[in-house]
Amino acid sequence: KQDVDYTVLNASLLISKGIKAQVEGEYGIGGLFTSTSTQEVQDQIYHNWDNIVLPALEQVIASLPHGQNLPILQALIINKAPPRIIKRTINTLAAASSVNTTDSLGRYPIDVAVGHGLAWDDGMEDIVEVCASLQQTTTFQVCIKHGVRWENGTKEVLERSNNANLLVREDVLTRLLPFMVAALGDKNISYDFDSIFHLIKLSPKLVQEHFIDDREEKEQLSRKRKRS
Repeated sequence: KQDVDYTVLNASLLISKGIKAQVEGEYGIGGLFTSTSTQEVQDQIYHNWDNIVLPALEQVIASLPHGQNLPILQALIINKAPPRIIKRTINTLAAASSVNTTDSLGRYPIDVAVGHGLAWDDGMEDIVEVCASLQQTTTFQVCIKHGVRWENGTKEVLERSNNANLLVREDVLTRLLPFMVAALGDKNISYDFDSIFHLIKLSPKLVQEHFIDDREEKEQLSRKRKRS
C-alpha cells in the first residue's frame, strides 16, 4: 500500500511538472501522451491506468490553480485511447473534472467525441449519460443538441425511450422543437443531417403545422404594417 501511494505521488509530481513545461501541448497531459512514445510504453501506461495514473490525475486536478482546466477526456479521445480507459476515466473522475471540462478551444468532451467519431459503445454513451445528468435533461436532448450521429446513438436513445412525446417537446431554454435543435450548430457544436432528416420524417405534421403557423404570423404582421 505504501509503495503504491509513493508511486502515485511520484506520478502526480511528474505529470504536474510536465503540464507546467507544456510537454506535448494541451493534449499531452503532462507527457502521458507523446509523439515519441513507443506502443510498448503507451501500453504500460494503460496497464497502470486504474491503480496509478487515475489516482495521480486526481491529485493533479486537486492541485491545479483556480480556473485552470485539464482536458483529460478530450486528450484520451484525440489520442485514440482504448474504450476501457475512456470509460474508466469517466466513471472515476468527478464529472466536473472530466465531462464538464472545456479545452482551450471551449470544446466539451462530447463535442470532441462527436468530431472524432467516438463510437457509442466505446464511451459516447457514457459521456451522453453524464451530460444529461449534469444538465438535468434527457439523453435525447443531449444527442440532438450536440450533433451525436443518428446511427451512433441518437436513434437508439429515441427508440429506447419509447416516448413519442420527445418529438414534440420544446427545448426549455430555446423553446425550439427537437428537429430545430438538431439543426443548430456553432464553431464547437456539430449538427447531424441524418438526425434532422429522421426527426422531420417522424413528425411531418408537426413540421407542417409549425411552418403554417409561422407563415400566418408573418402575413398578419405584414397586413398590420400596411395598415399603419
